[in-house]
Amino acid sequence: MAQARPKITDELKSLSNTKWEHIIDNYIKSETDRKIAKMYYLNGLPQADIGAELGYSRSAIKRRLPKILNIIEKNTKNEP
Repeated sequence: MAQARPKITDELKSLSNTKWEHIIDNYIKSETDRKIAKMYYLNGLPQADIGAELGYSRSAIKRRLPKILNIIEKNTKNEP
């Protein structure tokens, strides 16, 4: 079954991978959420694969992604 990806704004789509990593590393406090963000947004891994790698269910990863994306979106505006 296909998994819906959280909507990424055009502003975020235009960010370089370096900028994504900077924002993830500096604004996402949870180490687990940083790993999820990098695996999902930078490496494009499916939610199920991330869950298997980190020891979580796919649904747990799916629930965490909107919070992670919200942090990234909010802090993109704080970056030069």
